[in-house]
Amino acid sequence: MKKFVFSAAAFLVVASAAPAAAELKIGYIVTQRLMQETKLGKDAQATLKGRLEDAQKKLDGKLESVKKLEADVEKRMAVLNEDEKKKLGDEYEKQLREAKRMKEDYQRDLSKAEAEVMGNMTQKLRGVIEKFAKENGYDLILDASVTLYVSGDGDVTDEILAAADKAK
Repeated sequence: MKKFVFSAAAFLVVASAAPAAAELKIGYIVTQRLMQETKLGKDAQATLKGRLEDAQKKLDGKLESVKKLEADVEKRMAVLNEDEKKKLGDEYEKQLREAKRMKEDYQRDLSKAEAEVMGNMTQKLRGVIEKFAKENGYDLILDASVTLYVSGDGDVTDEILAAADKAK
């Protein structure tokens, strides 16, 4: 608490000492819009969607083979001896474990891919934002999602969208 009070007091002293003519030019962006509406964001979403669909097809194929094995086990259960029943039951359990492991692996791979794609996109957008800020005299551009209050006056999201699409 003491640090906060001291920091707040120090900020007020520095802020009041700054000349009135040297006002900061501050803008903000709505990151979610950048992620959804820029060409970069749309490309990233398409890449991730493609990977998800591929993984889902492979997983669906594995689950289909497990279902077929289960149906086969149910049909043949009445005519099999105990050893054959145990062998088929073990095979079914093995296939089920493999399908579960496959699903977990795909989820992990997709999470890594999402982090990689989003990281690359964020890095590219950061460059666009920095260039825009320098060219337009902004001292600070904030992310609206982590800001408690912003008025509509400083929203530069549309300008950043245009600059990002132009840069791509």
